[in-house]
Amino acid sequence: MKFMNLPIRLSSLLLAVLFFMQGCTAYKGSITLDEAVNGQQKVKVITRDNGESLEFEKITLINGEYRGVPKRYSQSSEVVLNPENIAHIKEHDKVVSNMVTFSPLIVIAVVGIILFTNSGDGGY
Repeated sequence: MKFMNLPIRLSSLLLAVLFFMQGCTAYKGSITLDEAVNGQQKVKVITRDNGESLEFEKITLINGEYRGVPKRYSQSSEVVLNPENIAHIKEHDKVVSNMVTFSPLIVIAVVGIILFTNSGDGGY
């Protein structure tokens, strides 16, 4: 029975690690549109009309138009942003994003060590 239990533990640990490695992006307080252009980092734009949130790799200013450059995996092209339609802009918080991404991995590693060191034979 112990022999079958080890592959089940190993596969469940592997699936949990793969699940948590997807990562999350955390955003901090609101910034202005000009700060977003100068910052050249990921931003989340919340619109006024329907509260839609759009995520961009960066925002650029080209010929007086603010343009949002979409994330790499997105298939759409640049989006022209209307400053009057923007409720607020949140900038990417790298420190918190890294903590959110890697802290579950540490917890999984600790739980894995506990599971694999506890053989279940009672120690006798």
